[in-house]
Amino acid sequence: MNKYKNSDKFVHLTLFFTFDISLVKWADTGLLHREILLYKELHKQKVFIQFLTYGDSADRQWEGELKGINLLPVYERIPRPRTKIVRFLQSIFIPWYFREELRGTDLLKTNQLWGSWVAVITKFIFQKPLLIRCGYEFYDFSKKTGRSIIFRGFAFILSWFAYRSANLIHVATDSDRKIVQNDFRIPYTRIAKCPNWIDTSLFVPKQCPLSKNLLFVGRLNDQKNLNLLLSALENTGIGLDVVGEGETRMALKSEANRLGLNVNFLGRLPNDQLAKIYQSHKIYILCSRFEGNPKTLLEAMACGCAVIGTDVPGIKEIICHEESGLVVDESAESLRTAILLLCQDKHLRYNLGQRARQQVEEQNSLESAVLKELEVYQEICVSSVNIQK
Repeated sequence: MNKYKNSDKFVHLTLFFTFDISLVKWADTGLLHREILLYKELHKQKVFIQFLTYGDSADRQWEGELKGINLLPVYERIPRPRTKIVRFLQSIFIPWYFREELRGTDLLKTNQLWGSWVAVITKFIFQKPLLIRCGYEFYDFSKKTGRSIIFRGFAFILSWFAYRSANLIHVATDSDRKIVQNDFRIPYTRIAKCPNWIDTSLFVPKQCPLSKNLLFVGRLNDQKNLNLLLSALENTGIGLDVVGEGETRMALKSEANRLGLNVNFLGRLPNDQLAKIYQSHKIYILCSRFEGNPKTLLEAMACGCAVIGTDVPGIKEIICHEESGLVVDESAESLRTAILLLCQDKHLRYNLGQRARQQVEEQNSLESAVLKELEVYQEICVSSVNIQK
């Protein structure tokens, strides 16, 4: 029995990868399994899918795993320029190089805003409906990360161009929805909130030996604010396991040594191996300065971890304070207080973890994401046909 409603209609979808991203890069960063799972499920529901990637023939080594999803590696068909600016200029002509494959599609979708210009050009050439997906709002993110005025200007123009061209815009959070609506004057009805999903059959609570250390999973950069966590752990005797890589790794190791902390830097792990890490820890910490809709937080919650997050957009929209986790001020003292509370109160820790799992099952499961995608695809395609008539 088919568990998805209205999945009996055939839709031909083309997914445009983020600029310069390939299946090889997804695999190298441990994201391949997570990123393709949604589309494998959609393919089972009579959605014909093709991936337009910025890879070459090496991307085809995963054709067996993709199970019927068609691959269009850009640099298998045209030479890959060495410099990014030349690759950017060349990308303008990608719709022409793949005109036969793109002409027959029903719906265009971007994986992120960065690279969306290729999909927008395709939309106007072939008169196809366009779905813009924003895992995070690109222009707002460029401001928060301190990018140059020139880059922020480019980000604004690109975002405006993409949003104005889209039939529908997917955002992950209410805060991003407000930004798109207010900063870019996009009607509310053309913006849909579609939070990130995770595989709740993989990320599931499991009985196993538990570490006494806290856990962090993510990129090691200034945004993640791990210095705050290190400061909060000073003189507590509590250890920390860190999964991930990034430009601040060496500085964080030096700071941990200076403070005399027990911190294990475990490096990057494939997404399908992370479940065991979450399952073996009781408490997960995310003390970022800002977030989009962090999947690592959802994964930890799905595994029954008690979670602590800072009171910033993206995190506070996921954690219901004192219901599915704890939300704290962006200070070492507040974070330390929450950590000590959960370390000492086994009952509270268990209850928060149980409710966190329940929340993710209800709001962020793969099944709910597939259902939303199917509904959106059919709505856009039907609306596009009616407009053309």
